[in-house]
Order: sequence, then structure tokens, then C-alpha cells
Amino acid sequence: MIRAVLVILVVIGALVGGLLTLRASTRLGMPGEDVIERAKRRELARRAHDGDDEDRGGEAP
Repeated sequence: MIRAVLVILVVIGALVGGLLTLRASTRLGMPGEDVIERAKRRELARRAHDGDDEDRGGEAP
């Protein structure tokens, strides 16, 4: 009986530890806000440039 309680406590401890680690590392790989803003501006500029190509019949320069 004591062995079963001990095993259950170890399993619960491992689950809680894993959840805390996951919570702490949620945004670990995310770039900063300035990097995201620069990427958005580049994407908008690329789309605008691609739109200009479509107006000329889709020809590449």
C-alpha cells in the first residue's frame, strides 16, 4: 500500500514538473517584437512588389 502511494506521488511530481517546465519555456524560441515587426514590413513590401509585377502582365524583370 505504501509502495503504491509512493509511486503515485512520484508520477504526480513528474507531471507537475513537466507542466511547469513547459509553462516556463512557452515563449523561449519566439523572436522579439522588433524582429516580428521587421518581418511584417518585409512581407508587405514583397507583396506590394509582387502586385506591381501582376499589373504588368506577370512578367518578371
